[in-house]
Amino acid sequence: MRCQISLELDRFIPACVLVAGLLGCSDGAAELPPVVTVESSTTTVVSEIEVPTNGWIQVGDRSFDLAFTCYSPGAGDVTAIGVGEHPESGQQVEALIQGFLGQPYVGLTIGGSVRYEASLDGPLEVFVHDGTISAGAIEWIRGLDLESGVGERIGYGAVFVSCGEYVHDLPEGY
Repeated sequence: MRCQISLELDRFIPACVLVAGLLGCSDGAAELPPVVTVESSTTTVVSEIEVPTNGWIQVGDRSFDLAFTCYSPGAGDVTAIGVGEHPESGQQVEALIQGFLGQPYVGLTIGGSVRYEASLDGPLEVFVHDGTISAGAIEWIRGLDLESGVGERIGYGAVFVSCGEYVHDLPEGY
């Protein structure tokens, strides 16, 4: 009987440490909790904290789940900035969606250097409806030259963002 109680305590104590680490105090600033590693005599448990995503971008055959912040500076204009991680390489992924009247834009940057943008050849429509921002049938280009409109064609894709709330201003530095 003593072995069974000891085994249960070996599981209970690491679980308590994990929960305590996840419930750490915050001063209101948006920050990620640290990765918690708990060791016991039999196993090591590593918990990676996931940022909740509220949207995705599809570029060709690859999709990226991102955490977006939605902005509404007024007059029906919207902007969404998303951040996340490449599912295979772990590189940072950043997205910008702009739904300004007459000036829509959709772009994605991976690792700070590889940039995908919507083609200048075809129409791009960014839709805003019932707390969502979306665009479909986007023809993606890598290395777009704004002067000539030429770049490497990657394929087609789409964008979907669910905005629970909007910041009523433009992002800093916009």
